[in-house]
Amino acid sequence: MDYARELDIAEQAARAAAAVISSYYRRDGVRVEIKPDNSPVTEADLEANRAIVTLIRAAFPDDAILSEELPDDRARLHQRRVWVVDPLDGTRDFIARTDQFCTHVGLAVDGVAVVGAVHQPVAGTLFSARAGGGAFVQAGGETAPRAPLRVSTVAATGDMRAGVGRDKPGGRLGACLAATGLGARATTLGASVKYMALARGDLDLVINLNAGEMEWDTCAPEVVVREAGGVLTDGDGRPFRYNGSDPAHRRGSVASNGARHAALIELLAPYFVEDTV
Repeated sequence: MDYARELDIAEQAARAAAAVISSYYRRDGVRVEIKPDNSPVTEADLEANRAIVTLIRAAFPDDAILSEELPDDRARLHQRRVWVVDPLDGTRDFIARTDQFCTHVGLAVDGVAVVGAVHQPVAGTLFSARAGGGAFVQAGGETAPRAPLRVSTVAATGDMRAGVGRDKPGGRLGACLAATGLGARATTLGASVKYMALARGDLDLVINLNAGEMEWDTCAPEVVVREAGGVLTDGDGRPFRYNGSDPAHRRGSVASNGARHAALIELLAPYFVEDTV
């Protein structure tokens, strides 16, 4: 299956969510609430989620949806096709008014991510891909030209540019960067902006030691990274399976240009600790 229609809907949904987010971003203040897991949620998250869900349900009414901003309907566990959605990946960055947040619309079939659309609202840039169809970036709106994405070819670990979260590196991450020699070329970036930088060839590696990363954080980005020639796995080097009973990636994640992924997994292995958020 080529998933062309699914990709079209994913792109439409990502653009619709981005338009909602942009409208809130231009306002002076946005109401913020704290969810039970102590993460923030805003009006922008919820309205963007409604925009995405409306489009998906109209186009594919029989598909299940797993979204950060919806109650988890466990009936999804019996579905082959599940849309995995994060309407605003990087809510803290949105609140802090950086430009480093995205919207994710992904589709997993039989546990494998096959369609992904990632939109950066402030930059107005859409990254999208479908299994076997390549990855592309489009800046400047729906009529703008699309450019193919390709990861870098850097193979020497000492030359690799690593992307890490925007939180100040410390604890295990600080120790990891120092001990592996990756710290000298590490860059802090918000949300999935770092995954898109990898797909563009601007980074060679993305490290996430956090066991709190969720399926909706990686499903759409994974398709873009993979179709651009890269690899995204858990901290043990295993491919992700989506639509699990526990949507958390308990072993973190490593994304790379694929040149030395197995060696990177071995290098980083001591710093992955299960269930440490």
